[in-house]
Amino acid sequence: MMLLLLLVMLAAPGLAQSLSVMGNPRQGDPLFVSVQGVPPGTTGTLRWANLRLELSAADEQGVMRTVAPIPVDLAPGSHPMVAELSDQTRLERRVPINKRPFPSQEIWLSEATLASYSTPQNKADDEAILEALKPFEPQRLWSGSFLLPCQAPQTTGFGAKRLYNGWKRSYHKGLDLAGWEGQEVLAPADGVVLHTAQGIVNGNTVVLGHGLGLGTSYFHLSSIEVEEGQTVKRGQVIGRVGGTGGFAPHLHWELRAHGLPVEPQAVLELPASWR
Repeated sequence: MMLLLLLVMLAAPGLAQSLSVMGNPRQGDPLFVSVQGVPPGTTGTLRWANLRLELSAADEQGVMRTVAPIPVDLAPGSHPMVAELSDQTRLERRVPINKRPFPSQEIWLSEATLASYSTPQNKADDEAILEALKPFEPQRLWSGSFLLPCQAPQTTGFGAKRLYNGWKRSYHKGLDLAGWEGQEVLAPADGVVLHTAQGIVNGNTVVLGHGLGLGTSYFHLSSIEVEEGQTVKRGQVIGRVGGTGGFAPHLHWELRAHGLPVEPQAVLELPASWR
């Protein structure tokens, strides 16, 4: 069960405006942020964790939204969050971030496989994913909590600290699911296909955009069954589990908020007002 940060209302003088944050306030999780009580059409940005994040324009109910990442390396403690609106309103509060103990792994790969991580082509593959996720879609495309994209046991969780071949350090930016070769991979929520590719390390790749800064990626697929620009529905087959990129068959599933990796399991049970 997702732990929910209590709704906090911060009223500006003389205005029924508020800034609220929901989600699990720990390293590596997403925060579901809304500004309420503003005139429809108001625009603005959110300053958070040395990031400047776009907010959706206020809807007819006077609500603006975005999904803000908590970086895995953000120091535990209280951090300022500031909403700066086009009508010159400024709403500020502090968010207490909890430390998360990430497990450690030692992994041994062939030298050729390890070297492939540093090739220009692999770096270009990763950059293409980030570029696809950059544009901010101001509409929430999903409805309801997300599905697990592959009904399979989890093998490696998000954020695991990794030591490759005794010297190369990294961390696991997604969730690994031990699906079998050819098993269906489903869109966990409504969205649009932002990018498809045949990556050097990532293998066959699909990237979906779900709006409000949220995007998901699927690596090592044996086949891709969607096209860039295509709209997909929750539960639709987008590909099949594989081992492309030089791995045993499994699904590597990433969730990113404004391009930063966050815990994928956080969207499997969303706050009620975000479903």
